[in-house]
Amino acid sequence: MKSNFFSRVRSVLIGTLGAQVISLGVMLLLVRLYSPGELGSFNVWLSFATIMAVVVTGRYELALFSGNTNDDSKPIIKLVLLITVALSIIATVLVAIASSFFEQVPSIVKSYSFVLAFVVFGMGANKGLLSLLAFQQAFNKLGIARVALAGAIAVAQVLAGYFALGVSGLVYGQTIGVLLATLLVFFWFDRSWLKSCWDESTRSVRTVAFRYRDFPKFSLPADLTNTVASQLPVILIASRFGAEAAGWFALTIKMMGAPITLLATSVLDVFKEQAARDYRVTGSCRTIFLRTFIVLALLALPPFVLFWWLGEWAFMFVFGAEWTESGRYAILLIPMFYMRFVVSPLSYTIYIAQRQGLDLIWQLGLLGITAACFLLAGGVLEALWWYSASYAIMYVIYFAMSYRCAKGVSS
Repeated sequence: MKSNFFSRVRSVLIGTLGAQVISLGVMLLLVRLYSPGELGSFNVWLSFATIMAVVVTGRYELALFSGNTNDDSKPIIKLVLLITVALSIIATVLVAIASSFFEQVPSIVKSYSFVLAFVVFGMGANKGLLSLLAFQQAFNKLGIARVALAGAIAVAQVLAGYFALGVSGLVYGQTIGVLLATLLVFFWFDRSWLKSCWDESTRSVRTVAFRYRDFPKFSLPADLTNTVASQLPVILIASRFGAEAAGWFALTIKMMGAPITLLATSVLDVFKEQAARDYRVTGSCRTIFLRTFIVLALLALPPFVLFWWLGEWAFMFVFGAEWTESGRYAILLIPMFYMRFVVSPLSYTIYIAQRQGLDLIWQLGLLGITAACFLLAGGVLEALWWYSASYAIMYVIYFAMSYRCAKGVSS
């Protein structure tokens, strides 16, 4: 593999490592400042925010890596910022209206519905700006941006917990942290570049909106479906088995997701730029796809096998006996997390090849399987077993789809 690929991965990895150290370290404090029930309720609210954050960009930030020979980065970024503002407000108003008419909306969402506008805008804008840093190959800044985001949220939530603000502290801490980190990233860009970006004509913005219409048409429904599928377990566990079980599950997802975010996200930031470049030049990114797959598959195997034996004890030792159940959940979810770690970065070839319709079909299948696992199972452990096994099988299918796209138009 080319040395500059690993050098770019290292740049992003260092920043992502810092962000994960902060996130994991602060969890040691949060589990002592907040109860499983409080963390469970907060994560239900955060699940709604995460789902809404996918919608507000229209997924147009993905168009930066579409493989198109035109440099449309400026009108794309202006488009992303404009629709993020508008859709954040609209989505929050719709949630507030739904809260008034539907009892099924969780009480935590009803209580903090208007805060969603601010956190969703921050999350959407942050996503667009980080994509721009990757597009500009500013990988050092990209890593620092991840640290800033994790650090700002951590400080705000720990301070709130110290003053015993309960769930309110978690909600407002998340919101303030996201907005501050996004503002910091915004000021890193060259002022003249930002001005020329904002000076882009309405016509050019409309042009890129139409040129890349497949992203909101296919990528948005696909990614929204995927996000709903990933956030739905927290919501359904809280609804069927209680906020405490949702809190245990949320900790499991946080801790088991750490190695995925740490390396797979760092690889993705570099992989998507190089794979898109190879695809533009040769019409295929098969070589970088296979090499990245081998690295990820071999790298992930030893720690996941070790965790299979020590997972439950590790959770009890680190977080205390109150959180032992999270360790049981983690062991059940190992097959799902391993496949996600290996396949998730590689699936970006579907976007590069602009085969979003194929992705949408897969995501809809995943959503249906996820809902069935948690709605039909008699207990939470049974639900998690079926969820893990089904997810792993779906990722095998996803890998096959991604590899076909990586081979290029000739395939």
